[in-house]
Amino acid sequence: MPLRRQPPVLTTLRETSHPYMTGAWTPLHEEVDLPDPEVLEGRIPDDIDGVYLRNTENPVHEPLGRYHPFDGDGMIHRMIFRGGRASYANRFVRTRGFRAEQEAGGALWGGLADPVQLAKRPGFGAHGALKDSASTDIVVHAGTALATFYQCGEGYRLDPVTLETLGVEGWTPIDGISAHPKVDERTG
Repeated sequence: MPLRRQPPVLTTLRETSHPYMTGAWTPLHEEVDLPDPEVLEGRIPDDIDGVYLRNTENPVHEPLGRYHPFDGDGMIHRMIFRGGRASYANRFVRTRGFRAEQEAGGALWGGLADPVQLAKRPGFGAHGALKDSASTDIVVHAGTALATFYQCGEGYRLDPVTLETLGVEGWTPIDGISAHPKVDERTG
């Protein structure tokens, strides 16, 4: 099957020579599904059966001040392996901050290296003025994926196959969850 593009997200980024927005750091704004990517060399073993998830940071809007790579919006990349075949998809985590900035048409929060006064709305993090971008980690817990933020933000649940954002996890503390949660092997 050919590559399927999802409806585009609004981006206000301009061309830049910023070292964390060029080369290997170039932001990706396109969400796609690639049901059967071509294997360029070798083959996918038949006995690999499962889902691989990776969380990355992708800035969507022109920064209000400085830019640090941790400031980018969370984007989950997913590979499903089954029967010697694979499929790929990627999606932004639809956090409250991501949705608010899409609606506003631009950045509402400064970043890690910015003074708190740049924020146009209250936010999360150590100084209370960052966007919770759920861009740091992703784990699977109780059948759903949980994307987290490095500054102890809300835990966002996602379907690990479709990558649909299912909302904020109800059991996460009001003050946020660790960026790198672990599943208790004894209790689950």
